Amino acid sequence: MDRQTYQKIYSSLNDFKDVFRLSEEYAQPTGMLATILNQKIVKMTRFKHRRIYSREQELFSRWKQGRSILDLAEYTGFPPTLMASLIMKNCDISKKNVNWLFKNIELIENRRLRKEVQKALETDHFFSPHAHEMQCKKGEMGEAVVRKWLDDREILYCTEAEIRAKGDGKTPDFVLANPLCVDNLMINWIESKALFGDDFEHEHYEKKQFREYAEIFGEGMVVYWYGCLEDLPAEGYLVKNHSFFEDYQEEVNELFDYLVYW
Repeated sequence: MDRQTYQKIYSSLNDFKDVFRLSEEYAQPTGMLATILNQKIVKMTRFKHRRIYSREQELFSRWKQGRSILDLAEYTGFPPTLMASLIMKNCDISKKNVNWLFKNIELIENRRLRKEVQKALETDHFFSPHAHEMQCKKGEMGEAVVRKWLDDREILYCTEAEIRAKGDGKTPDFVLANPLCVDNLMINWIESKALFGDDFEHEHYEKKQFREYAEIFGEGMVVYWYGCLEDLPAEGYLVKNHSFFEDYQEEVNELFDYLVYW
């Protein structure tokens, strides 16, 4: 995607209702725009996190005075799940137990807290356990397409899990047994990302993963399933999107239709 189009879409995406409208306006898949929205919300929340937690005593007091978790989330522009976590922390619930209770809401003893936490998780499409599960599922679906692509071509490989089982450290999703020529580059590994490759995400994973993979395994290929900026810098690896796997349109469509939204 060219940067001008991306910036117009990014600045207009604020809620899921914008996803469907902008999908028609820019003739882009809803799954792509939902992913861009998700990344935008997560990035904005990172920048806001410290400021919100500096007000936790004030927010907890407002909750004790009768403001609901959802009200406080809307008031601060903070995700409902994270606001629920803040309130529970101030109810003397440890972080470990907060995460456990999110998956076992019926065991929250305080009736009001139980009801409000359940509502918060039901309405949070970005940070709730269910949203996290759906994001993980998208990652698995992307890896499954790569696996099928390799298997159909009888290309031998080891998966990340297999390599880690041997005790090795950082590894891409797939390490090829023999180099494979793609676009005149002999690739040795493939990393699958169920993301849109914008500058922020790409720079993060370049430092955290891609650069090291290239040093250890040689040249490789990164797949951003939900598209990417057309001029992302890449040294030691190729950057591809879903269009590279055009022979697997049914699987790709399933991945794009899997919105983190309910």
